[in-house]
Amino acid sequence: MPEPIIKVRGLHKYFGALHVIKGVDLDVMPQEVVVIIGPSGGGKSTFLRCLNFLEEPSAGTVEIDGVEIRAREPSRELRKHIREIRKKAGMVFQQFNLFPHKTALENIIEAPIVVKGMPKEEAIAKGEELLAWVGLSDKRDEYPSRLSGGQQQRVAIARALAMEPKIMLFDEPTSALDPELIGEVVEVMERLANEGMTMVVVTHEMHFARDVADRVILMADGSWVEMGPPEVLFTNPKEERTRQFLAHIL
Repeated sequence: MPEPIIKVRGLHKYFGALHVIKGVDLDVMPQEVVVIIGPSGGGKSTFLRCLNFLEEPSAGTVEIDGVEIRAREPSRELRKHIREIRKKAGMVFQQFNLFPHKTALENIIEAPIVVKGMPKEEAIAKGEELLAWVGLSDKRDEYPSRLSGGQQQRVAIARALAMEPKIMLFDEPTSALDPELIGEVVEVMERLANEGMTMVVVTHEMHFARDVADRVILMADGSWVEMGPPEVLFTNPKEERTRQFLAHIL
């Protein structure tokens, strides 16, 4: 049996007195696609942000591809481990967060050059390859303001992939997009899944959860309510809370 590439144990997150994540555990296997669904405010995005320490967990451990971080470990250790984890786990956000003063290509090559020390020519070749992969070769020299939301999000995906991560984390990557642009981003995510990328995705796109996920987790009030293969969770959920949620959105 291969080892899980992501292991989460006893993860808690408090914001002041607010208990946002309540002791969840999760194992994700290499090449698995796990989709987290659930009502707004249930802790989904916070959980995802705890995986790469954009939010620091209040308690518990996160292990990504052999690098383990315990909540509240000493700061020098913590910084080193966070750097290692972020090299392994790329993240795509709801907002595209592209540098407005850089072209599509410049956005993609920035991190490999600055963080990894990749030679510029190599970074450019890699960046052009990634732009082609997301279907945007013709937008190489455009600035973000000249791109649609869907195009900006595809550049953001290419930018995350430029660091050659083993895992991709997606935090509601289509929720800021107009409905007609959602498909082009979902299609890129599906191709990524088909090529064997390990993915943890927080989304409201139920057809993506149904068609692409290996496992779907319903999260509410900071806890896992139910998890299982999509064909089971969507057609025959065990928990009343799951049934209620699905009745609202399907």
